Amino acid sequence: MSVESCAAFLRAALQDAQVRQQMKAMTAVGELVRLGREHGYLFDGRDVAVASSASEFATYTKPSAPGPSAAKVPAPRPAPSATEPSATEPTAFYHHEYDMDQIPGFAAVIDELPALKIKPSTVDLARFDEGFRADDLRSTSLAPGSAEYERWRAEPPDPPPAPGSRRDFHLVNLDEHVEHEGYAAYFAAKVRLVDALEKVFGGDVRLSGGMWYPPSAYRLWHTNEDQPGWRMYLIDFDGEFADPEHTSFFRYQHPETRELVTLPERPRLVRFFKIEQDPERLFWHCIVNPTRRHRWSFGCTVPDTWLDDIAGRS
Repeated sequence: MSVESCAAFLRAALQDAQVRQQMKAMTAVGELVRLGREHGYLFDGRDVAVASSASEFATYTKPSAPGPSAAKVPAPRPAPSATEPSATEPTAFYHHEYDMDQIPGFAAVIDELPALKIKPSTVDLARFDEGFRADDLRSTSLAPGSAEYERWRAEPPDPPPAPGSRRDFHLVNLDEHVEHEGYAAYFAAKVRLVDALEKVFGGDVRLSGGMWYPPSAYRLWHTNEDQPGWRMYLIDFDGEFADPEHTSFFRYQHPETRELVTLPERPRLVRFFKIEQDPERLFWHCIVNPTRRHRWSFGCTVPDTWLDDIAGRS
C-alpha cells in the first residue's frame, strides 16, 4: 500500500467533477479506499490518515460520521404560510420535522429509499443482538448531567463491549460495510441522493452517515459538537407501525429548560436540527428503536438557508 498512491488519487479527484461528487456521498474511510481501487489506486486506511493530513485534501477526506455536538437557538420560526410545509413539532426553534412528501422537490429523494434501505450480508445480526445492554438502554431515560446519569457513566459495563464495538452505538453503520454484493448499488443510490438534495437546496450537501437500526437498536446520548451546522436526517422503516403508540423515538434535552422531549417517529420522516459549539447549549439527543421494525437514517449536512430554500420551492 502507498501514501503516495492515495495522494495521487486525491489529486486526480480534485480535477474530476464526477469523483468529487461521489466523495460527497462517502462517510467512511473504507469507501474512499474502495473508490480509489476502482480507479486503479491502491492504498489503505493508514495511508489515507497520512495523505489526508495535507491541507489541500482536507475538504475531501474530513470524516463525516456523527460524533458528539452542540446547538444554539435559531430565530423562532414564523407561522407557516399556506404553501409552506408545516413542521409538526411545536418546539421547532430547536427541531423541525416534516413528512417527505410535504417538501417540494423530494420525489427524487423518495425514489432512492428502496436502494438505500439495505441489510448488508456482512452484518451478523446474532452477534449484533449479543451487544444489547438493558442498562445502557435505560440510560436514555436519564437526563444528561443528572446525578443518575453520571452514576451510570461511571459504572463499567458488565460484560464489557466486544473488541472494536462501541457501548454508545448499538446500530449498524452501513457505510463501513463496503465488501458485500450490494454495496455498489447502495453507493450509486447515495450519489444520486446527493444530486437530488442539491437540486432541492441549491447548495452543497454532504452525507454524514447511513445508519441501520435493527429491532432493539439504540444510539445513546450524544451531542455531535465536533461537527457544527444544520443537519438533516431522512428516516424510514420497513413498514408501518402496528401500534402508533409504540414506535421508535428521538429524544433530546432542551438546551434551555433541560427538560427531556420525546418525539415518536413514523415512516418517511425528515428531521432538521442545528448543531453548534456553545458549551452552554449542547444539543443532547438519543435514538431508540424498541420495536420489531427496522429503521434506517441517512444524515446530511445542508446549507444554512435550507428553510428558505424549501419555502422558495413551494
